[in-house]
Amino acid sequence: MFAFRTLDVFTQQPFGGNPLCVFPEARNIPESLYLSIAREMNLSETVFILPGDTPAEYTLRIFTPARELAFAGHPVVGSAAALAELLDLRDSGNLLFHLPAGEVPVTVRKDGTLWWASFGLPRIPEEGPPPPSVAALAEMLGIGEELMKPDCAGFSAGTPFLLAPLQSRKALSLCKMQLQKFETTLASYWAREIMPFFQEGQTIHARMFAPGLGIAEDPATGGAVAALAGWLARESADGIHHYTVFQGEDMGRPSRIDLDFESRNGRIQSAQISGTSVPMGQGSLRLP
Repeated sequence: MFAFRTLDVFTQQPFGGNPLCVFPEARNIPESLYLSIAREMNLSETVFILPGDTPAEYTLRIFTPARELAFAGHPVVGSAAALAELLDLRDSGNLLFHLPAGEVPVTVRKDGTLWWASFGLPRIPEEGPPPPSVAALAEMLGIGEELMKPDCAGFSAGTPFLLAPLQSRKALSLCKMQLQKFETTLASYWAREIMPFFQEGQTIHARMFAPGLGIAEDPATGGAVAALAGWLARESADGIHHYTVFQGEDMGRPSRIDLDFESRNGRIQSAQISGTSVPMGQGSLRLP
């Protein structure tokens, strides 16, 4: 029997944010079963935590129901919260996670009865090749081309995302992924996940569709926000910037992701993504 915990991540309220399943002691779980277990849990991501070289180091293996991810944000935040509870940290602590995309330093801090976590990116966001046309993306999202802005772009801080700015908050609510169009529009593109968003100053409202990962829509996507940092930095003045990203509102699972970054000459120099997790349950899984 293997113990697991579930958490709602990037929220301070139960039944908000993005659900996560964490296996905090996965060293004896056969690696060949990771994907099958993720499909059994049927959440956006399931995390398998393996011990590292020191008590504060861990290797994270992150799986969607479709495949393994090199990097994802809400599994990092949720795993940090789960470990903080298991390690019985008093008020704060530092962890180091090893992911396929690179090393991720994490700071955890007690926030009332919950745990808040902030992590650095495994990679500086890099821009990908030119995306499909705005007309094709609008058709895929089920909205009129006039509701989109022209400066769509793909960025990756470990996992590629296509970022699609919209003209209004209403346009964001109108988005409805057309699966047949998804297959033809993004089948061969560098990023197969898309985040449409609406920006109002330092506040961003976003959604994220990833049918290629077995996720129709995701309520909170730290990896996409990491990619978004690269998009935002292109037009940012040199210095430190803070943004608040609200996601999951159109799914009934409101989420908040805080993004801080330093930019210079239109490029990210460093970035932090932060959020709170709510413990929801625990149990054990019997393996064959």
